[in-house]
Amino acid sequence: MAPDEESSAKVSLIDQNKTLMIDQYTPNVEAGRPELVEDIQCIDDAFAHFKPSVEVDFVDEDGGSVTETLKFNELRDFETQGGKGRMVQNSPFLSSVKMKIDVNEKIRKSIEQNRKLREILKEAGSRAELKEMLQAMLAELEA
Repeated sequence: MAPDEESSAKVSLIDQNKTLMIDQYTPNVEAGRPELVEDIQCIDDAFAHFKPSVEVDFVDEDGGSVTETLKFNELRDFETQGGKGRMVQNSPFLSSVKMKIDVNEKIRKSIEQNRKLREILKEAGSRAELKEMLQAMLAELEA
């Protein structure tokens, strides 16, 4: 067992007299027609040769479709890690969704920790006043 340089995972070394079979899981390959490539010595060589990518259709918050091509250049590109992984970083759509989630989480935590704000939000009248004030501030910032 040897540590993988990219992910720090333990990887079993493959003897030089063995054959490694790598399959391509993208829509642009014909089933049953494997390609024999003899000069691939490591995973990086496999990524460089096959250039794996996949076209994904995401649904945005308005119900619209957003098509994006996800490209994978190394094993770490498959990591999600709760939104902190490379897959999210490499995708503009997923990055924007993650940013919105983070902002909403900060707002929620602020409300939970602020007793006065919680009291304001309990009453419908004061909640409406707060909403108007925030909308006015937003309009001022956009101008």
